[in-house]
Amino acid sequence: LQNYGLQIVPEKVQQQPPWRYLGVKILEQTIQPQNPQSVPFQNSIQTLNDGQKLLGTINWLRPYLGLTTVQLSPLFNILKGDPDLASLRELTPEVEQVLKQLEWAIANCQVYRVDLAVDIVVFIVTPDFHPTGVIGQWSDQWSDPLDMLEWAFLPHQPKKTALMLFELIAQLIIKFRQRCLQLMAKDPAKIVLPIQQEYFEWCFANSAPLQSALQNFSGQIAYHLPSHKLLQLVKSTSLFLRPKNSCVPLQGLTTFFTDRS
Repeated sequence: LQNYGLQIVPEKVQQQPPWRYLGVKILEQTIQPQNPQSVPFQNSIQTLNDGQKLLGTINWLRPYLGLTTVQLSPLFNILKGDPDLASLRELTPEVEQVLKQLEWAIANCQVYRVDLAVDIVVFIVTPDFHPTGVIGQWSDQWSDPLDMLEWAFLPHQPKKTALMLFELIAQLIIKFRQRCLQLMAKDPAKIVLPIQQEYFEWCFANSAPLQSALQNFSGQIAYHLPSHKLLQLVKSTSLFLRPKNSCVPLQGLTTFFTDRS
């Protein structure tokens, strides 16, 4: 590097763990947020600008935390309203609860370094019909068979107002395949979906987004999440959404009579 004019300060050279890099601490087997105390939580959000800065830090750390978009939704909602950066923001009880969850996650959560001898597997889950997933490795030889390498989430604000569940899953598959190419220069060996095979096959035959997401995919598609505490919460996914209409009048709302013709 010095031959090309790049000067390296000797004290910046790290030769043994923990290696500190881009806000994380890399140990021999795990990766953790570098300094949980550096993320201010108490009374940290008073203006829109405060919220933007905190969310920027959180988005950087989210691949290591595993907190879903739904869990963080009250915090994202702080960005709504007056666009003036100095405009005041009020911390609701829901936001305070999210901040407590974040504080705990940053202090306690970690992901693992990749084991080159074990296949990369993508696990997709759908809590509250918001697909979330993890790049991981599974080995029955380990005391804990699942190593989480990195979490991935879809944006809080979708590009379209109404999206089918499999359109969201397709977006997440694309995101995972792109990330695996960046990290390992290859597709994951397997993608595990929390649905039954017949549902997947029907949707794959009739969904252009899903076909595009899996174009030239040479790995395996599996339909049963393994038995693990981090995946059990969302192991069963129902594809029947609750209707948004009511067969009986709702108190406090106006009832309209329409001509269905």
